[in-house]
Amino acid sequence: MYVPNFDQNPTQKVGRPADASQQMRPDAERVYQKCKIMILVVDGVSLTTVASIMDPFMHANKILGRDRFDLERVSLLEQDPLTTAGIRLACEKPSNCVLAHGDVKNRPDFVMLACGQEVDKTSQKALQIFLRKLAATSVPFVALGAANAFAVTTGLIRADKCVAHWETIGLLRENFPAIDFLNVLFETCERGTSCAGELAALDFAIAFIENHCGSSIAQKIGSHFLLQSRRSGNALQLLNGSAMLCANGRIQKAIAMMVENIERPIGMDEIADELNISTRQLERIFARYGFDSPGRYFKELRLERARQLLEQSELSLAEVSLACGFESQNNFSKSFKKLFGVSPRDFRTPRGGLKHLRENIF
Repeated sequence: MYVPNFDQNPTQKVGRPADASQQMRPDAERVYQKCKIMILVVDGVSLTTVASIMDPFMHANKILGRDRFDLERVSLLEQDPLTTAGIRLACEKPSNCVLAHGDVKNRPDFVMLACGQEVDKTSQKALQIFLRKLAATSVPFVALGAANAFAVTTGLIRADKCVAHWETIGLLRENFPAIDFLNVLFETCERGTSCAGELAALDFAIAFIENHCGSSIAQKIGSHFLLQSRRSGNALQLLNGSAMLCANGRIQKAIAMMVENIERPIGMDEIADELNISTRQLERIFARYGFDSPGRYFKELRLERARQLLEQSELSLAEVSLACGFESQNNFSKSFKKLFGVSPRDFRTPRGGLKHLRENIF
């Protein structure tokens, strides 16, 4: 059984590998051995996710001058799946024709699961059947985006940690309290990998290729896709709708501490002490990279988590308030309305997307 072993340096520059002793050195036999990858595609999947996971492997084949990676697209149902971009993705075969019991010869080396947040009842049943078949094999997998939720519900992912897209973390944590849903790009466990999907799929694919073909090939792929730097699996995701993480290590660590303490907020002095700087220096670092003050940023993270819970869960307003570190529901309501322009009670109206995900999976 193959389990990826990825470099964990989030600031590594493309074309400038980390210390050679830390790099994977594939032996000659593994470099030239063909890797069969099956990609299961479900209606409603993001075209960005599919392209991000496929294109790096296709470009690796082009660089190597041969089909080192044999990609097979499999549709969940008989019809080719329709992506969120309205484009149908041509597939080689439907899912009921793969992973047959006893058919070891035609099994892939790796299975990648790609589905969107909205999965209809027919597709849900077919997906559960496919995941049970996959669970009965020894084939490692990667679940992309919303596929993680289905992998958890069917028991395919049983580890205590699992990655989820930041928009669905609040919902998943409420429904699966025993699992720590991570706000990172991807995480590898004993059986497979959970990945946030979207552009995080590109980061995973390049790390996978590096593990099979070495750093040189991975760097060429990164350069082709105009990546200024490499992101490791434990790099944090986009945390809210208004701010994107920068490469500064101290800001990343500060925000990671905030994310881990949303329910019981910690003070900026505690974060500064952990970083061995003063609170004033912490404020200057945030300002230098275009962020709000650390205190305000932390409060908006908590309110963003509250927005997710209101949209995705059935928690009461009081429960949402406490889950996001607000002891006073009145203070929570005022802060929420100031940021989003509507009270928490008025915000909680029927929606598509994530509400549909909750109804379908749970």
